[in-house]
Amino acid sequence: MNPLRLVRTVLWGFLGLRQGQEHQRDLENMRPVPLILTGVTLAAGLVLCLVLVAKFAVVSA
Repeated sequence: MNPLRLVRTVLWGFLGLRQGQEHQRDLENMRPVPLILTGVTLAAGLVLCLVLVAKFAVVSA
């Protein structure tokens, strides 16, 4: 499985905008474990970015 395709699928899932035939094709061709690990990793990265931005904003104020 292509890692970039996993990332793209997870990001579309975060936004909740992906529907239709391509969404169904992605779900049929992906294994759950790498998809879940990619989702957890991206969610942790997002939280880390938000924390860093908040710390920067507090220090700058």
